[in-house]
Amino acid sequence: MAAGTEFCLLGPLTVRCGGTALTVPRGRVRAVLAALLLRANHVVSLDELAEVLWGADLPPSAQVNVQNYVMRLRRTLEPTGSRISTQPPGYLIVVADGELDIARFDALLREARAAAGDGRWPEAAARAAAALALWRGEPLADADSDVLAAREAPRLAELRLQAAETRIEADLNLGRHAEVIGELRQLAAAQPLRERLQALLMLALYRDSRRAEALATYRQARRTLVEELGAEPGPELQKLHQRILDADPALSLVDPAAPAAVAAPIRPTPPQQLPAAVAGFTGRAAELEALTRMLDQARGPGTVVISAIGGTAGVGKTALALHWAHQVASRFPDGQLHVNLRGYDPSGNPAAPAEVIRAFLDALGVPPGQIPASEEAQAGMYRNLLADKQMLIVLDNARDERQVRPLLSASPASLVLVTSRSQLSGLVAADGALPLTLDVLTQAEAVDMLTARLGTDRAAAEPDAVGRIADLCACLPLALAVAAARAAARPAFPLSVLAAELADATGRLDALDAGDPAANVRAVFSWSTRQLSDESARMFGLLGLHPGPDISVPAAASLAGAGEPEARRLLRELARAHMIAEHVPGRYAFHDLLRAYAAEQAGHTISQDERDAAIGRVLDHYLHTAARAVLLLVPSKELVELAPLRPGAVARQHADGPQALAWFETEHQVLLAAVNLAAGSGYDRHAWQLPWAMASFLQIRGYWQEWAAVQRTALDAAARLGDAAAQALSGRLLAQACAALGDDDQAREHYASCLVLYQRLGDRLGEARVRQGLGWLPERQGRYAEALEQTEQALRLFQAIGDKPGQAVTLNNVGWLYGLLGDYQQASASCRQAVTLCAEAGDRLSEGNAWDSLGYAEHHLGNLAEAAACYQRALSIFQESGDRFDEADVLTHLGDTLQAAGEFVQGREAWQEALAIFEDIQHPHAAQVRAKLAGTIDHASPSPSA
Repeated sequence: MAAGTEFCLLGPLTVRCGGTALTVPRGRVRAVLAALLLRANHVVSLDELAEVLWGADLPPSAQVNVQNYVMRLRRTLEPTGSRISTQPPGYLIVVADGELDIARFDALLREARAAAGDGRWPEAAARAAAALALWRGEPLADADSDVLAAREAPRLAELRLQAAETRIEADLNLGRHAEVIGELRQLAAAQPLRERLQALLMLALYRDSRRAEALATYRQARRTLVEELGAEPGPELQKLHQRILDADPALSLVDPAAPAAVAAPIRPTPPQQLPAAVAGFTGRAAELEALTRMLDQARGPGTVVISAIGGTAGVGKTALALHWAHQVASRFPDGQLHVNLRGYDPSGNPAAPAEVIRAFLDALGVPPGQIPASEEAQAGMYRNLLADKQMLIVLDNARDERQVRPLLSASPASLVLVTSRSQLSGLVAADGALPLTLDVLTQAEAVDMLTARLGTDRAAAEPDAVGRIADLCACLPLALAVAAARAAARPAFPLSVLAAELADATGRLDALDAGDPAANVRAVFSWSTRQLSDESARMFGLLGLHPGPDISVPAAASLAGAGEPEARRLLRELARAHMIAEHVPGRYAFHDLLRAYAAEQAGHTISQDERDAAIGRVLDHYLHTAARAVLLLVPSKELVELAPLRPGAVARQHADGPQALAWFETEHQVLLAAVNLAAGSGYDRHAWQLPWAMASFLQIRGYWQEWAAVQRTALDAAARLGDAAAQALSGRLLAQACAALGDDDQAREHYASCLVLYQRLGDRLGEARVRQGLGWLPERQGRYAEALEQTEQALRLFQAIGDKPGQAVTLNNVGWLYGLLGDYQQASASCRQAVTLCAEAGDRLSEGNAWDSLGYAEHHLGNLAEAAACYQRALSIFQESGDRFDEADVLTHLGDTLQAAGEFVQGREAWQEALAIFEDIQHPHAAQVRAKLAGTIDHASPSPSA
């Protein structure tokens, strides 16, 4: 290799040898060089290079053309030495340390971050500045590859921004706040959703004695986040804002030589989602070493490390991934995320990326109230949260690249571990994933696995039989596990008998010699199920009808039409035979191949009538349990008439609201799958009633996308039934879901359709409820007069039909709207009527809301003592009912009134109590109460949730 060679990608592609620039031909030759350099010292396949050059539209002569471009590139690089070698399945470029600018940049950025983490600010500033000095313009702009530009340019831009943030943070800690304000303003304006930049700008302004500008920066940042993402600022930005409001002395830089804290983020407990590693794991030494080597030698500067573990079903991909993940988990201090993507689940319902992102946001500690409604905004929040974290993300059982890509982290310090039956070659080519394909175990490893499960003494007594069993199972881990379980269940039988039984299955075990693992698995499963009792074999088949992803004992009892003790016994028998797994106490799950085999068994051994009856029973279980649970969460929820439970079906009854909520949380994914099962199996009544029962839970938890989806399924099912009343109810709930998503046009359209149906049915109660909903839409948009018109129409309907509960709630809404319009006298009169009617109807929660609204009206009429008394009445009701949100809301309003009355100490005490509750339930209103305590907002302003 020639001395003094430089390869430069951080700007126009440049190659220098001994100080002289080499002329790299423009066009696709440059693209090939860029692709090789981005994977320096690693083989890049011909297929990957072809994709870089032409994307998905490959010409017939793609491989020949790539070979010609590489030949021209070799001639160009001759002065630098023999750089490019042919190594199947492609080419490798050798680059020494210090020769590639991206590698130097990455090393400098790592050193800068490490120095910043240790408080060595001069070194951090110098290293980050040196890293940024390597940039000469837009990277890859002249590489003539749309694929590289789309894949690599955003990643490199993110790293450049991280380097700038690191350097600026160091400068701030060295007292250079005045010098960086101009640069920070430009960066923050260009990246308005990047909260770290906003925080640095706020701190710089504050330290430059420009407190008002720092606070204005926060207000603008908050406004942008709310408008663009529908979410409040994160904990770091909120905490810094509060510290500036409090003039926190710790923010001032007293000694530039000493570390000074940029507002430290409030870090939730890192998620620890890795399932337990497989017990008795053996073998795979080479694969474990390869994974560790991959992690130690991340192949590209700043790249996110992605490993894709592939192989056939049952080969042990998940076992290997989890075993290794536990070994390296300590290297990822920000925690681990895990999901089963259900890519090959026989239900045909792989996990949608949006569904997974929503669950990951929960795991990352984002309060439901701060999660934006749209899927795109949720994905942006997910990427932003992971941008600078060191996390291990395990994506198990992926179907294809499209399912995986939205879940990839942008952080070069993170690792994404993917398992799939698919090769995921697109993930390898476009995203730089490192593939690891699993074959069956070696014969020695298979024997070790059997020995570990059978016991050393038993295996040593019949070594030939152990070897024969390993051979007959084709050394497939899943088949070995089932065979060992059967042998363990018959400890008195010689292992030679087991080997003979396997060999007798000649019609199916021929596939073992042919190397077809799927056929082998079926043969072993067939043999294994023949050894089950008739009852457990029937349960196994019926479990194949369940939509998954897992099942409880009561649900399994309903599926089988058996009592819970019997169902529990059968499930445990299947678990001992490794036909299912109790992955958490009381809940059982299938390996997806086992589920497919179980469904196949059900088709062979259980009649169609019995299968239909089993599906009906398990749907009854979910529907009746959900219906009972939702009435504990929302006692005033309108009722629907359910068909009686089928004989053999059981429904759970929970003791209270918290138990009911916990049940919904546990069965969340199962219930969504049950709706699809009902719709696809002809159980249309369940298909519209299950979404009715789930609606309140999905609304409370903020699963608005799912809420809208199941309500659309419900509306279709009701239409198939020709049930106009069911269509009206399902459409009204769909309208509410659309409104929650901010899609007011869709909400209004569905409300209008429901209104026509209710009017056609002569259902004036339903019509009144629609009018209520039509009043909520304009209120949210500040069109209070229009909202009042719709709400008064609803009130007149409730009055005409004599529905006192409806009148009570709507009178409160009317009074509240009068208050928003400034007519406090009329607001007071309406709210007082609402209080009386709510008390007569025994609706305590609505009575509490009415007292709250009345307090607001009296406050603005100047009757501060009366307002405080109203709030106290509301507070007593909410404390009595355990409604913590409304308790905190009323405490906030009470504090406003006490402050206005000059009772400052008591007012602050009320706010502090409210703040403690809001923080405990992780509600975004906590920020508003903190602002009140800091004395920066209008204390008499209405609550957004009032």
